[in-house]
Amino acid sequence: MMEHQMSLTQTLCRLAAGFSLLLLLASCSSISKDECLRGDWYSLGVNDGKAGTLASKFRDYQKDCTEHGVTPDFKAYQQGHSQGLVFYCDFPHGEARGRSGAEYNTACSGKLEADFRRGYQQGRRWYQAKSKVDELGSAISSLQMRIEQHKDEIYRSNQQIAMENDPNRRASLLYRTDRLRDELEDYHTELGRLQVQFYQAQQAFAPLNRPY
Repeated sequence: MMEHQMSLTQTLCRLAAGFSLLLLLASCSSISKDECLRGDWYSLGVNDGKAGTLASKFRDYQKDCTEHGVTPDFKAYQQGHSQGLVFYCDFPHGEARGRSGAEYNTACSGKLEADFRRGYQQGRRWYQAKSKVDELGSAISSLQMRIEQHKDEIYRSNQQIAMENDPNRRASLLYRTDRLRDELEDYHTELGRLQVQFYQAQQAFAPLNRPY
């Protein structure tokens, strides 16, 4: 009875593993079997074009559909893709991509590229300016935390000095406290410098920070 249960468990585990592998393979496929058999390559091209997907994606469809005995129609796909790009290759989509920090999308070319490129360049300027503000803001927050930590350490060190009777130990604590004060002064100097840079970065970012 025990052996039968173990055998059944092992069989179920193998089936589950096999099913998981099938799901993994399906998720890696660029296109489903049903889509291959349906063969609406024009609509697929339109959707890819609207998403800014490069036409070279068609090669993935070819590879996956060949496994199902289907030969995709590149001409229909290309016609749909070109139509979809008319929707995608404009200023707002270019700006959105630039603001996201993504690399320039080369899907847009020819007459369609000008507006998209202008939008991307403007969005890229926004992204770089915003990144500078965020970077400096993060550096300021980190430095402020270190300043507070040093203040706490100096306070505790002073408490120990007040209670310490051993001359050598007291001298060591005094030296450590002086060093902490010097570091704290350097931190305050650095904080002032960062705050000036942060203000300048905010001023540079403000004109770019408009809704799109």
